[in-house]
Amino acid sequence: MKTAIWIVASLGLALPAVAAAQPPQGGGRMFERMDANGDGKLDKAEITKMMEMRAERRGDATLKSPEKIDAFIKRADTNGDGAVDKTEMQATRKKRAAPPPPAEGDGEGEGEP
Repeated sequence: MKTAIWIVASLGLALPAVAAAQPPQGGGRMFERMDANGDGKLDKAEITKMMEMRAERRGDATLKSPEKIDAFIKRADTNGDGAVDKTEMQATRKKRAAPPPPAEGDGEGEGEP
């Protein structure tokens, strides 16, 4: 019985260290895989490949249209260098995940009960 307790206690101490050693979540690994030339940025060709994979996964060919690709780059490339770096990608994901701002005239903040 004491042996079982020691084993469980040892695993309990080791698991947090294993969890801390995992690679970052939130698209970090995906970004690294998509960055084919390893320059830390996704250029138009790399983004096109990413959008093609997304379109195939979702079964929606419109996601890989040149217009959608250009719109994604325009939205994500905040510094205007023609590529999307990891920081820009994370900011784009956060913005997309955030709830939309309240519409004007919806009664919020106008003193209505």
